[in-house]
Amino acid sequence: MTPLAVELASLLQVVAVSLVAGIGITAVFSVALMGIIRSRESRRDKRSGARFGWGALGVLAMLLFTAAVVQGLRMIAS
Repeated sequence: MTPLAVELASLLQVVAVSLVAGIGITAVFSVALMGIIRSRESRRDKRSGARFGWGALGVLAMLLFTAAVVQGLRMIAS
């Protein structure tokens, strides 16, 4: 009976981590898109300060998203 409890605990851990990672990566990608889109809107409205801020947010979020995807692929490959 104990091995089943350990396997169930491991399974629940995998489900929880997958859920958190899935929501987190989706949120980071959404922030990246928002930053890029708002940066383009600020460019159109000729607001250079806002353009830089939104652009920086978009680039940083995209770098974080890319790092998360690469880390996930590395974990799968190992």
